[in-house]
Amino acid sequence: MVRWMVLDRGGLPRVAWAITLFACGPTFKPPAPPPEPTPVMKTERRPVAPGAGREVLVGEMCPQGAAGRPGVAPLVARTVNWSDNPTDVGNVVERGATPRFVVFGVDGKPAGTFDTVGLADIGLQQSIASGTYAGGSPCSPQAAKDQPRVDDAKCIAAFNSCGIAVADIVRPDDPPETPKLATAGACLSGDQLAVDIDGDGVMESFPLASILDGIRGPAAEWTATPAAGAACSPTFQLYDIKLAAQVEGKPNDPKATVWLDVMGVVDLDGDGKKELVLALRFPTVRSLVIYGSSGIPQRLELLGEAAGFPR
Repeated sequence: MVRWMVLDRGGLPRVAWAITLFACGPTFKPPAPPPEPTPVMKTERRPVAPGAGREVLVGEMCPQGAAGRPGVAPLVARTVNWSDNPTDVGNVVERGATPRFVVFGVDGKPAGTFDTVGLADIGLQQSIASGTYAGGSPCSPQAAKDQPRVDDAKCIAAFNSCGIAVADIVRPDDPPETPKLATAGACLSGDQLAVDIDGDGVMESFPLASILDGIRGPAAEWTATPAAGAACSPTFQLYDIKLAAQVEGKPNDPKATVWLDVMGVVDLDGDGKKELVLALRFPTVRSLVIYGSSGIPQRLELLGEAAGFPR
């Protein structure tokens, strides 16, 4: 994994984004023109076998992210390895390898699909995917037949009506198909985040105090406690989890308070183990991080970190 962003939790590294966002409209960079027509041939998508390690791009979809239009901020891509390098991630979108994203709702079920048109420069640290979105709000659960979807107020407050978007990385000439991914949930058990990483019915418990490292950034590894089987009811998303923070011997200093939101629990790479997509809210910075297990479910590794859309 390549760490492209240095998080100075006390500075203001990205305060100019919002200004640029509203100062000018997006500059679109559509994919390169297709090659000359060739004889029509039947195309078949290569199936993704369980455990094969599917190639995906994970992003944050905001219905009004691209200067009032739908957009996906690319976060982390998995090809041979996971990468959060903005150039690598942007190149995947630019070459037309992510034609369709599935966007998850607050309940972990698909809320809609985003079809990629190209890249748009809206003044963030990297370009976003522009395109069209069809579906309901990512902050609304699936409704009964003939019933309207109703937004969840806590989700709106935490995520500004945005949600997780995942696209299979495919050949540019592959027809777009909606990715199908397994989802799960997490819950709070005292001062630990409980989640069944490997789907064996036993919850792994990760101490909240261990998610930040010595410089108040997301820890490279997050290890579960020996005790397992936490008794709590998991949900796809969790909001406003206060992390213990201390600066210069001052416990719970408001200037050091960090909040954690669980954006979702999804098996992104098809290996049977769930990944955690989290939002860390620092006093001046919001950071989206993805944790996953490459070995035992009791030890999670930081797979990538990115900024997403400004708040």
